[in-house]
Amino acid sequence: MKNCIVCNKEFTPTDRRHKACGNACVVRIYYLRSKAKAKIDQLTKLLKTPEALKMLDRELDTLLVGLTP
Repeated sequence: MKNCIVCNKEFTPTDRRHKACGNACVVRIYYLRSKAKAKIDQLTKLLKTPEALKMLDRELDTLLVGLTP
């Protein structure tokens, strides 16, 4: 049994790579990832200096550490 990364319900995965319990959660993950990618693209257009990009990279690392299961 695993917990879904979206709704935290327990489910039995049919494949070792499954992280979501069903189609609704898979769609939610896709939506959130595409939204995050769009935001990152927007930020990289605004941040043109290497120092600004390095600062963004450090902030993203600290943010992602809190989100990983």
